[in-house]
Amino acid sequence: MENSIFTRQSEETVSHIKDEILEAIFANIHFLVAYLDREFTFMRVNKAYADLYGQCPVFFIGRNYFELYPHRENHKIFEMAVETGRPYHAFAKPFQSLEQTRSGVTYWDWSLLPIKDPQEKVTGLILTLVDVTDRKEAEERINGYILELERSNQELEEFAYVASHDLQEPLRKIQTFGELLKTQLSETLPHDAADSLNRMVTAAARMRTLIRSLLTYSRVTTKARPFQTVDMEIVTREAVSNLEAVIEQKQAHIDIGPLPVVEADPNQMLQLMQNLILNSLKFQKQGNIPHVRIWAPTIGTSDGPTSTEPPHPVLGEIRVQDNGIGFDERHLDRIFIAFQRLHGRSAYEGVGIGLAICRKIVDRHGGDITAKSTPDRGSTFVVRLPLKHENH
Repeated sequence: MENSIFTRQSEETVSHIKDEILEAIFANIHFLVAYLDREFTFMRVNKAYADLYGQCPVFFIGRNYFELYPHRENHKIFEMAVETGRPYHAFAKPFQSLEQTRSGVTYWDWSLLPIKDPQEKVTGLILTLVDVTDRKEAEERINGYILELERSNQELEEFAYVASHDLQEPLRKIQTFGELLKTQLSETLPHDAADSLNRMVTAAARMRTLIRSLLTYSRVTTKARPFQTVDMEIVTREAVSNLEAVIEQKQAHIDIGPLPVVEADPNQMLQLMQNLILNSLKFQKQGNIPHVRIWAPTIGTSDGPTSTEPPHPVLGEIRVQDNGIGFDERHLDRIFIAFQRLHGRSAYEGVGIGLAICRKIVDRHGGDITAKSTPDRGSTFVVRLPLKHENH
């Protein structure tokens, strides 16, 4: 008997504690909560709800929701929740009180939960509201910044293309007439004048190379083509074929393993692989025979929408490994920046834009590129590309 009394008292104590906890949550939670009967009469509201309208919670008890806030669309939503018993959710729903038109439109996350009796009949509704006006305004500002940034980037790309194209002709003339002067006056020019003329012609030629490189860089977006199915193994073999002359000159060995099929711009995939292979051939010690290995170690996967569905591949990984001079990985980010070089022009030719073009191509395809390297022990460039794109 004593045990049953003790058990009943314990259960009552636990129940009382639970009620106190629920009451504390209801009273102090930051978002708005209202309990309505099936006729939409207020049964109870929390302090946050009452504070919004400058009232005390008792003010709302017994009043009809739509007498206070007439709104035809919302009335239909409430009726549907009572009739069907299905919850209703809305996010960033705009609202403007008739009494507070000067305050402007506010945005709210809604949740309307039907309360049912044991016979599944709806007896009331719990309405929760969260003010997300600040979040909505922040999102709109961010979207505005994104649009402005995209417009600015487009203008810069167009400027780079036009500037690169229009600067080609005057530089070509400087180089042509400089070469003509060297030929015509080679025997009569003083040594200092001949040296100055030679420097001018060399600088013009280098400037033309820089402008062509900038033009190629800008065309990654300005001359982009739609994505299609691309077999990266076929593209890589085509790239090797295009580089046949330099490969024979350096007596290089190129090993190509199985590579993934991706959705991509075929021309840009060809440019990507040519740049990576050429980079491996270029940065070699004098007298070293280049050995370049290209393969796909794994294909990334992602779980299906449900646990019963098999995982499906989402990323294809391609690695380009060489036995070149390598680099200190502290400079990893620098090698992918346009016109950044780790070595002087006298040591290795080029203007330092090949890997920057690679990164821009990979970025356009929603992938990523990185590298692993040790000085004097070669480098491995790792490219990951989505196998498919929902929107090209």
